[in-house]
Amino acid sequence: MLSITSDSHTDHNLNADHLAFILASLASAPEAFAIVALTVPGELPGVGCGLHGPAMGDEPIGDAECHMGVRGGRTVPSRLCSRTPRLVRTITAIVGMHEGRFILYTAFGGPAAPREPGDPGLATDALRAESAAFWSQHALSE
Repeated sequence: MLSITSDSHTDHNLNADHLAFILASLASAPEAFAIVALTVPGELPGVGCGLHGPAMGDEPIGDAECHMGVRGGRTVPSRLCSRTPRLVRTITAIVGMHEGRFILYTAFGGPAAPREPGDPGLATDALRAESAAFWSQHALSE
């Protein structure tokens, strides 16, 4: 059964109702790593999405509009822009096993995106190249 723990990263503009929706939606999910796109039901508010660029239907975000900055408690800098987050009706949930429990690793509004270029979890050249290509055209709201 999916649970939210202190190791879950849930600070991406999700409220308690969004989190309850995620738990209910994935209650019967197999206990395996998965990246799942969920459509927010009409009775819940949309979720803020800070991703900008072609994956969101925008033009590529040029370097002139961006700067690198560290978000929250992270150590890896992100490509940031001063655009306003937009409300979306999709939540991406990333789930998997952690210390013997099936947990929500993270959830956020909008589509899944590759890890950022400085992420130490990018273990192969192919993953690093995919990340660099994606993030050269995308940015996150500050």
